[in-house]
Amino acid sequence: MSTLFDIDIDKIDTVEDARNIIVEMVNIIESFYKEKIEQKQTEQDLRDEINRLKGEQGKPVVKANKESPKNISSKKETKETKHWHKESKKGKIKIDKTVSCSIDKSILPADAVFKGYERIVSQHIIFKRENTEYLVAIYYSPSEKKTYKSTLPKEYNGYFSNGLKSFSNLTHRQLDVPRNKLLSLLRSMGIEMSDGSLNNILQENAAMWIKEKDDIRLAGLSDKSVQTDITTARVNGKNHYTHIICNENFAVYTTLPGKSRQDVIMAFMGEPEEGLLYEYNEHTKKLLNRLKVPEKYKQALSKIFIENKTLSENQFKKIIRENIPALYASPNVLRSVSDSFALAYFYKTEILKILVSDDAREYELIALIRMLCWIHDARFYKKLRPVFDHHRKILNEFHTRYWEYYRRLLDYKENPCTQSKQALWNDFDKLFSPTTEYNDLNKEISRTLANKDKLLTVLEYPFLPLLNNTSELAARRQARKRDISLHTMTELGTKLQDAFLSITQTCQQMNVDIWQYIQSRISHTEEFYLPDLVRVKINSS
Repeated sequence: MSTLFDIDIDKIDTVEDARNIIVEMVNIIESFYKEKIEQKQTEQDLRDEINRLKGEQGKPVVKANKESPKNISSKKETKETKHWHKESKKGKIKIDKTVSCSIDKSILPADAVFKGYERIVSQHIIFKRENTEYLVAIYYSPSEKKTYKSTLPKEYNGYFSNGLKSFSNLTHRQLDVPRNKLLSLLRSMGIEMSDGSLNNILQENAAMWIKEKDDIRLAGLSDKSVQTDITTARVNGKNHYTHIICNENFAVYTTLPGKSRQDVIMAFMGEPEEGLLYEYNEHTKKLLNRLKVPEKYKQALSKIFIENKTLSENQFKKIIRENIPALYASPNVLRSVSDSFALAYFYKTEILKILVSDDAREYELIALIRMLCWIHDARFYKKLRPVFDHHRKILNEFHTRYWEYYRRLLDYKENPCTQSKQALWNDFDKLFSPTTEYNDLNKEISRTLANKDKLLTVLEYPFLPLLNNTSELAARRQARKRDISLHTMTELGTKLQDAFLSITQTCQQMNVDIWQYIQSRISHTEEFYLPDLVRVKINSS
């Protein structure tokens, strides 16, 4: 990048030369201003940290107004116009009781004729305690020295009924009511329950719920494409990451200590107890080249690993440690080698077909076919805050052309054809040409241009969405859970939270009554199994 010191005024001979110099100076000033803002923020962050170390407070965080200039949402540009009209809700209301309202016929005139009823609905909910005492008849036979007891009715299912267990799971898992608040509510209604008993209820059938989550994962991954995203989580006071895998038919949550490429593979593989598997095959060789592993290590690896032989992580590391100690002592190169071996085995499973995601580094190479989210790409342009009107004008004109192209892609998805496909492919290069007089915009245009193949995967597969909005919305579910419950404390608690997030979110996306479904699973009276429903929906689409 040029600096003010590089500008040579003596070279100005024409008006065009002068204009070029001015454009260059404006970009340098723009860069200085941007750098100043960033330095100011860094300085404030350091001051706040110093104050916190002194036991004081940092600068208070004041949330911006909704229409903040820092808003980088593309909701306005991507929102589809929907023709809305109010519908009658009375026809959808399920009626549990009907009351006929009679009229005093003495007030009616002699010629009054009955014309039917006017339908008026009142909605109500019954929420009350119902503790049942069973009087079990006991008989004793002295001659047989034996006691006889009457049989409990079928509806008896324990000291705490299945209905109470279902209610506890629904309010804690789906409605995010903290355990202490739920216990307080139950006690206020006359339910005698200890904290330990409530904890036992919430952890009951743990293996069943965790297996169901994994079955949802397998069912969902049978679809043509899936989306993914990552959000932060806390486990016993330590930072973790929740990986979300989903599409419009399902959602699965997996909380892991990290968010590396191998953590992403672990989430897609369903957290296998034996850990990830590694393999040296043709995919491995290509990946070693792609990840720029030095030639000497590639040759050494080819000599010590048997092709197409699957290894555990411990076996893989042991071979490296004993045969290539220099590689084992180089953590960055070893990570690239490990990723190559793990990805090679992952490709072989063919569990993932097409992945839609943002441009995060951990998703690079995860799928053989990958579609990048256009909204995440647009955010880089939304973040640009030019200070010169000239740059604002250039940016606004680019935004207009950007969203016009986006709408053309939407039209292509509806009516794909070879002519439109070729035109969109060619016009991409025309739109993303880094030749504007705004340097920061040119940098972002070059970034988008480098992602052309991934952003235009939709031309080959028109059924793909242009954005990973489904996974972002699913990630919010975990974010709200984190805001309310802060963190889980144990490994089992974390797995159960992931399982219920997966089940309830999938129910919501499949329009399944969550309350009824949880009740049926706890009582073992279910008419269908949620993963099967997901698979049926996928196969029918």
